[in-house]
Amino acid sequence: KEVGYSSISIVLETWDAARFSSKDFDLDFGMLALERLFELQPRAKIVFGYDKGEEEGRKHASVHAKAFAGLFDSVFQMLGPDVDFIQDILKQVGIRHKAMGVSPSFFPFMGQALMHAMETFLGKKLNDEQQGAWEEVYDAISNEIVKNILM
Repeated sequence: KEVGYSSISIVLETWDAARFSSKDFDLDFGMLALERLFELQPRAKIVFGYDKGEEEGRKHASVHAKAFAGLFDSVFQMLGPDVDFIQDILKQVGIRHKAMGVSPSFFPFMGQALMHAMETFLGKKLNDEQQGAWEEVYDAISNEIVKNILM
């Protein structure tokens, strides 16, 4: 499903507003999202090495936190006419997630965690239009990743 221009515009606007609210945005945003994910879906902690101890888990999670925010940055910068290029990137992300043992069932929880982090960084709840735009864009991104996990 193709994402509408209006949704892309709203997501980019709110992402930039959140992004410029922190010096170390990638780590701060990513860790906040991951911590929320672990609250919503504790089984996800295993993927990050928490079964080997809290210190090992936090170390692995902090690396992934930066990559998580960086992935969104990269995808958002490429939103537009070159859909094939974005699909290639998300295919690789799906393949990596599959190799790490990420369950497709984690993605709805990650979407909720993403919204939590966005609202925290913006300092307010997203309005209905913003929420809908984020859901549309996140669903498109996560569906592409999950498709490649399931292959």
